[in-house]
Amino acid sequence: MGSVVRATLKKTKSSVCLFQTSNGFLGRRFFSTEAEKPPQDSTPSSPPFLQTNNSGLTYGRLLGVHKHALKTDIINLLEGCNLTLEDVKMEYSRSFNPLAMMVQFPTYSAYDNAIRVIVRKGRLYKLDRIDRSQWDIVTPFDGRTILIQGLPRNVQFADVERIVSGYEYDTSSVEIFIRSGDGAEPMKMATIRFHSRTQAMNAYIARNGTYCLNNRILIQVLQ
Repeated sequence: MGSVVRATLKKTKSSVCLFQTSNGFLGRRFFSTEAEKPPQDSTPSSPPFLQTNNSGLTYGRLLGVHKHALKTDIINLLEGCNLTLEDVKMEYSRSFNPLAMMVQFPTYSAYDNAIRVIVRKGRLYKLDRIDRSQWDIVTPFDGRTILIQGLPRNVQFADVERIVSGYEYDTSSVEIFIRSGDGAEPMKMATIRFHSRTQAMNAYIARNGTYCLNNRILIQVLQ
């Protein structure tokens, strides 16, 4: 009887071992207490909308700029941002009142640095980030165009050209139009583009506050 029991137990034990081996229960990895390591090429990364690209052009809209601000004023304000005259242009309303200064930064790091500069200097400016399309729709006057305000209603092209006689400008660029001025009544205005910033500034210095057909005119250099 004892021999029969021992034979039965031995047979059962052999069957169990065979079942465990065939199903990998005795494999080393099944009993390992070590945490599995992720594949080396599965490095976790942040979602795309949380990532910041520190290279490439970045655009900003600077609020709080006064009417007679020049491009060089903004470049000097945002020191250390590596800006050029081509990286700055003024955004105007239809009546040529300044709304903001548009700024093109060479990198996002330069834009971030501009925010720190404004905070450090304690100026009453606000810099908002914008996209490329908002920069593109703003006309670049580039400091070469003057705006003449206060022209009489009966002014002619020849009258406007006499205001800037002696300076190098594009004759085809002269435009005369009526827009709402600072007061309630519409005002006749004109814009003229010069060959250089120097010529535009010289015309502004010499002709601002002079008269056209007994009307006192005001001249502004558009940025």
